[in-house]
Amino acid sequence: MHKIISEFYRIFIRPIDPGLFITKYALKSIAACAVSLGLAYLMGMSGKHMQWCGYGSVALVLFRAGSTLAKRKIVAVILGLLLICLVPVSTFIGNYTFALEIYLFLLAFGVFFAPVLGVAAGTVGLGTLIVNLLALTSPDTFIAGLQRSGAIFFGASVVYIFIFHLWPLRPEKILNRAGSVALTDIGDYFRAVASSGGSHKDLQQLAEIHERTVESVRRYRGFMEAMNVDPVKDLGSYEGPSALYALLVRMIEAVVGLSNSRQFADHSAVFSDMRFIFSDIAGKSSVAFDVLAAKLSTGKGDVNLKEIDDGIADLESRLLRLGAYKRDDGLRDEFLEAWGAIYGLRNLSLEFAEMNKLCCSGGACSVR
Repeated sequence: MHKIISEFYRIFIRPIDPGLFITKYALKSIAACAVSLGLAYLMGMSGKHMQWCGYGSVALVLFRAGSTLAKRKIVAVILGLLLICLVPVSTFIGNYTFALEIYLFLLAFGVFFAPVLGVAAGTVGLGTLIVNLLALTSPDTFIAGLQRSGAIFFGASVVYIFIFHLWPLRPEKILNRAGSVALTDIGDYFRAVASSGGSHKDLQQLAEIHERTVESVRRYRGFMEAMNVDPVKDLGSYEGPSALYALLVRMIEAVVGLSNSRQFADHSAVFSDMRFIFSDIAGKSSVAFDVLAAKLSTGKGDVNLKEIDDGIADLESRLLRLGAYKRDDGLRDEFLEAWGAIYGLRNLSLEFAEMNKLCCSGGACSVR
């Protein structure tokens, strides 16, 4: 029992915002189906037609897809129309064995081909197949099929109005909040890397924070899958959940790369001034994580990347002027360590710029 409670806490309660949004998402779906069936009962719909009203309601609730509310509306309408048009046909064809086999083959072929067109198409195809299988296994007259379609239309319409107009829940809002929490965890990991002294205790703490950060990004991916959002659809653009997911993964990799040279040649006094500048830039970078996380969640905030980039450029110039890479007095290895640390910061700054573009794609913002 303790393990179950711990897992529930890890996934749904922490982080609070996205976890509660997912819980609300599930409760809204159940409430929509309950309202649909309740209205059907109050209108005096017969039991066998209420059954199909329930199928229409559940289909629209379960087989939703799209990264925005507008896209999910389109998917819901397409699914509803397919069910209304095909259920009478399936109901009638179910009476004829040979025709049923051909029809089922064509239907299954279309459903298995649909995922090639994207997650949304695959989701619609699966919903269409399941409801039509129910019609095929309970054959009746074409008129009875039309009556089933009418019940499906009623249930689907009530659910559509409920989940998209009366109680709308925007998937992009849920995913932005989850992404914001993941970005905050990456920032915590970065701060741990920047302040690590290399002791066994520090390394153990780094491993724990890294594991928590990876889990946070995995949770974001899990939210995408729970809402049938295509994880690669907008991968090449600066917008959408898939672009955010890819960027979160790259930012973890950037911090991991920085951790490999985080000590910045700390055993050499020659680099002491540069280590001080490096620490100052790292501090400003840690603030950038917090600002970008807030901007991702609320759409507000401003991040100063110019100061970070100028500081990194100054460090690169100082390091090159030192000429340690040309000297044979034991400084070459230290130079490589220092250069690796600066390169890690530079790579992280580039990811900051990418994240800022993604945040800006959803609203007005600026970079000084």
